[in-house]
Amino acid sequence: MMKAYAEDAVEFADQMDVKLDYTETSLKDLDLILQKFHDELPKGWRKIFNRGPSEEQIAYMAKMWGGYLGEIIVRHLGGEWKASEMDDDTIALQIGEAELYPPSRVYRRIMNGAEDSVEDYYKILKLEQDSIRL
Repeated sequence: MMKAYAEDAVEFADQMDVKLDYTETSLKDLDLILQKFHDELPKGWRKIFNRGPSEEQIAYMAKMWGGYLGEIIVRHLGGEWKASEMDDDTIALQIGEAELYPPSRVYRRIMNGAEDSVEDYYKILKLEQDSIRL
């Protein structure tokens, strides 16, 4: 299912004239896309007049873009999608003993902005994985 979300993300990005190709460098483009969604969220007094996307719409975007982020992780760092050990209703990415939740990371990126960069998140995962191999 998460692979299908990732494919949806590639198609959606294509409509935005952004080519996502599952490379590590495409995470820069993913961060730019997610920044656009973050910027569109009403903040401060604008919340009174503009409700912005619904929680369901944000959740769908988090799953779609999280599927793409997860597929980059799978293709470059390994792992597999499976039902979470913490919550059967949640899909997690299992890498070794760790369970990752790419949609949750994307959700935080949309809500919090650049401080929760998915590119930085991936770089940290890669460094952690490299240090385990040493």
